[in-house]
Amino acid sequence: MKEVDFLSRNIRKITLGAAAVLLSASLLNGAPVAAAESKTPVIQKEAVQTEAASPFRIVAIGDSLTAGYEFEFTEQSIPYGYVERIYEQALFHGRAQYVNYGLLGLKSEGLKNWLEAAQIGTSPAAADIAGADKDPRAAALLAQTGALRSNLEQADLVVLTIGGNDFSDIITIARNPDADLEEWSSNKFTSYTAALEASLRTIHSIAPNARIVVSDVYSPVPNLAIVGVSQVQYDQIQKYVGQATKQIDGVIAKLTSEGVKAEVAHSAEKFSLREQSLTWILKKDIHPNQDGYAVIGKAFADTIWNEYRTPLPRAEDVGISVIVNGKEVVTPFKPVLKANRTYLAFRDIADAMGAETKWDNKAKAVTITLGSNTVELAVGATTMLVNGKSVNIDTPAFLHHVGKEQKIYVPLAVLADGLDYQVEYRSTLKTAFINR
Repeated sequence: MKEVDFLSRNIRKITLGAAAVLLSASLLNGAPVAAAESKTPVIQKEAVQTEAASPFRIVAIGDSLTAGYEFEFTEQSIPYGYVERIYEQALFHGRAQYVNYGLLGLKSEGLKNWLEAAQIGTSPAAADIAGADKDPRAAALLAQTGALRSNLEQADLVVLTIGGNDFSDIITIARNPDADLEEWSSNKFTSYTAALEASLRTIHSIAPNARIVVSDVYSPVPNLAIVGVSQVQYDQIQKYVGQATKQIDGVIAKLTSEGVKAEVAHSAEKFSLREQSLTWILKKDIHPNQDGYAVIGKAFADTIWNEYRTPLPRAEDVGISVIVNGKEVVTPFKPVLKANRTYLAFRDIADAMGAETKWDNKAKAVTITLGSNTVELAVGATTMLVNGKSVNIDTPAFLHHVGKEQKIYVPLAVLADGLDYQVEYRSTLKTAFINR
């Protein structure tokens, strides 16, 4: 049982301590995290926007799963967790933006207190937030509680994970022959569900029109002798994982009956008997790996949109997919990557946008009109006209030979921005999203 001792005593110390140091360095020192350019400790990502945009606004709050931490993160690591996957799924449906308030080590009581502080307009001290001592970013994050409230007020969707740190002592309890598991679980569930319900009510109070989706809680502990967990102990742990899910379902059912738009994204059962392949547990880290975060992200997407979308398979010589207003551009004239910029045949992108086009053969210029916006691009020109005004560009249009045909290829981001579209490239999917 030596390995059980190690797991029960040290997993949280190793994973949360290391995670806190690494994410702190990444966020507070300005290294890119979640594709953010901001040097603030809150991970924010918003694709190119116009004033007229009305994006689908996502707020994520919770523990280290919300932060997207996984094993061996460094200062250069960019989290790609369930939150980023939800953001990508939102882009399949239209303009979107997100802000991430993931706090390492956060417990349900800490979440409750943090949200209550946001509601009354104060910024709590780290000492008042259960679990916040695990995250050296805590003071900086909690200082932005006013921004948290503001973001919640504007949110269309609030997603959260909470509970893993509340139940982290289950390994010790399960292996203790003298422990009263029923009493332990009863006390844990009582305090956890009370804090969870209070948190969700506070979110609803701040954001009455937002949809709220909370994850259930998985166990990372496998039934492996090499980590000192017997089948009996594993079965006990899984029993309480199932009970935790029922408790969360009960809270959501109660709130739903009162008109709160709250739901559960169920993924815990998908981790059962797959802990080794979905987490870093064999590296003594309880967090999901990329496959695990994909499972959680899919559970959220299935709950929110009843689907989980991916780009169509690409040919080997096609390096990028293009999604316009939720529909993938399928064309024999493949996108071209030039100087790290994406180009498309102008008629393909114009047709996908529903724009009108005009070609001036003498001037070698194309005019694309959509609604009240008109963009004119000339082959090789370092300026373009946007509604009659000259705008400098560093990505001129060019003539491209495709077989025996010659096509005018235009810079995707420049054109889309000129027509008041949101442009967001996701390297994780190798996909450019263009949304009205």
